[in-house]
Amino acid sequence: MLPRLHERDIDVLLQEELIFNEHLRQLFAQSLGMKTGLQVQRCRLSVIDSTGETDLFAEFASGPHKCALLIENKIDAEFQPRQPERYKERARGLVDHVEFESVLCVLIAPRRYIAASPEGISHFDAIVSYEDISAAIAQEATPRSQHRAALLLRAVEQAHSAYLLAPDFQVTDLWTRIYRIASVEFPSLGMAPPSDKGSQSKWIIFKADLPPRVTIDWKITKATVDLSFWKGASRRPAQSTNIESLRAGAALAKLGETDAITIPTTRPPAEWTEMEDRHIRDGLEAALQLLRFYKENPKFFV
Repeated sequence: MLPRLHERDIDVLLQEELIFNEHLRQLFAQSLGMKTGLQVQRCRLSVIDSTGETDLFAEFASGPHKCALLIENKIDAEFQPRQPERYKERARGLVDHVEFESVLCVLIAPRRYIAASPEGISHFDAIVSYEDISAAIAQEATPRSQHRAALLLRAVEQAHSAYLLAPDFQVTDLWTRIYRIASVEFPSLGMAPPSDKGSQSKWIIFKADLPPRVTIDWKITKATVDLSFWKGASRRPAQSTNIESLRAGAALAKLGETDAITIPTTRPPAEWTEMEDRHIRDGLEAALQLLRFYKENPKFFV
C-alpha cells in the first residue's frame, strides 16, 4: 500500500521533479504560455518574507531571461485571507528589487479543487492540476517515476477538507438550480452538471466552445460576469474594443495577468444561496451576451 503523503512531502517531490524531470518542466512552460520552455536552476522550499510564505521558489532561465516561479501547493485547504493577492504582491516586489526579469505565480491543486473555483485562482498566472503533474512525471516511464506519479494521485484520494469534501448543501442546491436553468435555456454555455460544492463555491466558470485559456466567469457575490483572457490566451481584447453593445456598466478590466470584459449582474441577497430564479437568469443572460459578443466581433480581439 502506498504511504500517505503530506503537503511538505509533496513539496519535496515537486522540488526534485522540477529540477530533473523535463516532462514536468514542459508542462509548466505550456501552462504559462512559454514557447521556449524553461530550465530550473534552483528550487527552494518554504521561502518566507514579510508578505508571507511561498511553498516552492524556483529560479529558472527561459532563453536568455532570468525568471522565477512562486508556486502555491494547495492539496485541500482553503486560501488564507488575501493569500493569492499576496503572491502577486510578492512577485511584483521581486521584479522591482531583484535581478529577475519576470516572476510568475503558479497554483498547483487537484482538479476537484480547481473545479470548485475558489475566487482567488484568478490571481495566478497558471494553474496546474495534480493529475496533469502525475501524468507528466509518469512519462519518464521508469519504475521510480511510475511510483512517484502514483503517490501524487494517492495524495489526491487521501485529501480531506471541509472545503472540498464536506459539502455545503445550500451551495450545492444553488448550483443545481443554476444548472437546471442553464442546461435548458442556455445550453450554449456548456455548464457541466455540478458535483458537491463547498461553502466558498461562489464562482462559476463557463467554457462553452471558447478557445484555450478563455473563459466566462460568473462571480456570484461580486455581481459580475467576466469574459476572461488568461495569460497565454491566443487572443485578447484590443484597447480600442467597442463594448457599447453590451449592457450598461460594461468595462474593460485588468485582473492581475488576466484581461477581461466585465459586465454587472443583479446583486444577490445577503444570503446569496437563496437568490431567486430571476437573478439566476440575469447572470446566465450576461454570460450568454459575452459569449455572443466574442463570436460576433472577431475584429475586436487580437
